[in-house]
Amino acid sequence: MNSRLQSCSSTIGAGKESFPVPPGRSTGAALDTEVTTVSKSAIIDGLLEAVQGLMAVLNENRQLLAINDSMLQTLGASSLKTVLGLRLGEVVHCIHALCAPGGCGTSEFCPTCGAAIAQVLALSGTCPAEQLCAIEIAGDEDHNNLFFRVRASPLKIGEHRYILLFLQDVSLEQRAAMLEQTFLHDLRNTAMGLSVGSELLADSITGENSQIARDILLLSDRLTREIELQRCLAHSTVNTFKSRLKPLSVDKLFDELERSIRHHPAQADRVVEFAPPQPDHILSSDLTILHRILYNMVINALEASAPGGVVKITAQRNETHETFSIWNAGFIPPEIARRIFQRNFSTKGTLGHGLGTYAIKLFGEKLLGGHVGFTTSTEDGTCFKLDLPV
Repeated sequence: MNSRLQSCSSTIGAGKESFPVPPGRSTGAALDTEVTTVSKSAIIDGLLEAVQGLMAVLNENRQLLAINDSMLQTLGASSLKTVLGLRLGEVVHCIHALCAPGGCGTSEFCPTCGAAIAQVLALSGTCPAEQLCAIEIAGDEDHNNLFFRVRASPLKIGEHRYILLFLQDVSLEQRAAMLEQTFLHDLRNTAMGLSVGSELLADSITGENSQIARDILLLSDRLTREIELQRCLAHSTVNTFKSRLKPLSVDKLFDELERSIRHHPAQADRVVEFAPPQPDHILSSDLTILHRILYNMVINALEASAPGGVVKITAQRNETHETFSIWNAGFIPPEIARRIFQRNFSTKGTLGHGLGTYAIKLFGEKLLGGHVGFTTSTEDGTCFKLDLPV
């Protein structure tokens, strides 16, 4: 929290008597004069026309003097006159807007309101202020919740100060982020419980079932790390993920990869060929990350192949590099190839795609220290490669 926000928070948190913005309002002729001044401003008029999001102009008492069409429609107001002179909480029917005689911004609930804080900061300085704002509104049967990103920018016309208020409804983004956070947290806790239980099981079982218990332990540990890797990818914090380099058998890696894709829908009517690796081909790498990269490469190749197509997987080693190659007969057009590793870029045209090839390059280069690239042509097909230093 910056010093300006700390100062503001301590002031408005001290109680409504010390709220830095007077609870008074402009009324009658004074309000009409402010509305007229704003309506005659070419700058404000241009902004109201140009801004597609929700925008309003407020006076020093935080009352609405003008709003754009987007905000008028969102509020469901019959006309501009019905909202002039009101404050934001009163317009959206915040349940706290009428809790105090001074109205919106003056109740005991308001010192922690993001919209109130942003407006106070804009009035007390010369720089824009941005805050997140949770608003609870009264419904017919129960309360609804809105979540806005609020940006308040100070504006001076003559000797009077105004606020340009911009609102972005991020309710859906907030809901999705909360669900994702809760899901990944609960899933990780479940996986860790499974890992601990399987470790106890592996230590207590002997005989022919001991290997099965060990396999369960390895899979549960992989699951825990896959969840953590996904969390890091979702929050762009992959650099915090710690690689675990261990000796890996390429032959066993291919066996596991084959089992992973065996029942994937993309393999239907397509053939996957694993070239036999060199005898005793061992490399040092992180199984979770390497498997994730190769799995994504293979699925992409299968999805790019026509029914009856073949996907070929090879592993080769020289003195300096381990090279994994995934080939298919398809061709990637230049306009797509140029952006193939760009985050959020996808040819599928719907939300939720655009991380596959991005993650391949990110994991292969940032976490394993290798190089990811590809070649494509109509004659030779497409081949993605992962080069890892020996």
